[in-house]
Amino acid sequence: MTAAKLYIKQGETQKAVEQLEEMLRLSPESAEAHFLLAKLFAAEGRYSEMVSHLGRSADLSPQYHGEIEKTRLHFWAREYNAGVGFAQEQGTDLGQAMRAFGNATIIDENDLRAWRNLAYVYYQSDSTNAAIDTYQRIVSLDAQDGKSFYSLGVLYLNKDQHKEAEHVLSQLVEIDPQHLDGHINLAVAQVHLKDYEGAETNYRQAIVIDPTMPSSHYNLGNLYWQQQKYSAAREAYEETIRLNPEDGDALYNLAITHLALEDMDRALPLFEQLAEKMPNNASVWRELGRIYAHKGMLDKSKEAYAREEQLGG
Repeated sequence: MTAAKLYIKQGETQKAVEQLEEMLRLSPESAEAHFLLAKLFAAEGRYSEMVSHLGRSADLSPQYHGEIEKTRLHFWAREYNAGVGFAQEQGTDLGQAMRAFGNATIIDENDLRAWRNLAYVYYQSDSTNAAIDTYQRIVSLDAQDGKSFYSLGVLYLNKDQHKEAEHVLSQLVEIDPQHLDGHINLAVAQVHLKDYEGAETNYRQAIVIDPTMPSSHYNLGNLYWQQQKYSAAREAYEETIRLNPEDGDALYNLAITHLALEDMDRALPLFEQLAEKMPNNASVWRELGRIYAHKGMLDKSKEAYAREEQLGG
C-alpha cells in the first residue's frame, strides 16, 4: 500500500494501478485499495471500473463512505456540466454531449438529471431508438415525470407505434389530467387505432382545457367526418372558423360537410369564398360547377368547370 501511495504522489498512475491490482489479488478485502483504485480509474475516465471499485469499497467498510460519495459527486458533476456545456454550445458535436451525459449516468445511475439530458440530446440528434430506450428508463424510475412520458409518447407517434404511444400518453394524462398536448396526441394515437370513442373523449377534454385552440375543434371535426357524423362535424368546423377565420382547410371542410348534409345553399357562399382564397384549387371549382349546375346557373357552372379543367382537375 505504501508503494502504491508513493506512486500516486509521484504521478506515476500506471505503476500505482499495477501495485493496487496486485495488492487486491493478494488481499481482495482491502477497502482502501479498492477506493484508491477507483479514484485512479476515475481520473482516466474509466467510470465503469470506478463505480465497481467504489461499490466494493463501500461494501467492505464504512470508513470511506463519505469520501466515496464526494468522489462520485465530483466526477458526476464534472461530466454533467461538461454535457450541458456541449449541448448549449452552438455548432457543437452533440456526440460530445452524449458521451458526457452518458458518463454521468454511469457514475450515478439513479440521478435522473443526466438521463433526461441524455434522452433530449439523443432526440436532437435523431437517435430515436436510443432516445426511446432512455425515456423508458426514466419513466420506469419516476412514474410522475410528465415531461418524459410526453416526449416518449411523441417519439412513438413519430415512429407510427400507435399502441405504444397510446399506452404512454394514457399514463401521462392520468398523472397530469390538464396536459393539453397529452390529450391531443393521445387522441391522434387512438384515431390510428380506430378507437374513435377514446379519441373523441380526449379531443373534447383538450377543448375543456383550452377552448380557444382552433386545432382541437378542427381535429374533432375531422374525427366526426371520418365517422360520417356530419352534423357534429359541421359544428366543430364552424367553431374552428369562429376562432380562426383565416383557416382555409377548416373552411373547405365545412363547405364539403354542407354538401354531405345536402345543404347546397350554405355550401355555395363558402365555395365562392374559397375560390377567392384558393383560386388554383381545382376541387373548389369542381364543386362550384356542380352546385351552379344544380341551381340552374348554367353559365357560371360552365365557367367553373372550365376553370377546373384549366387547372388540371
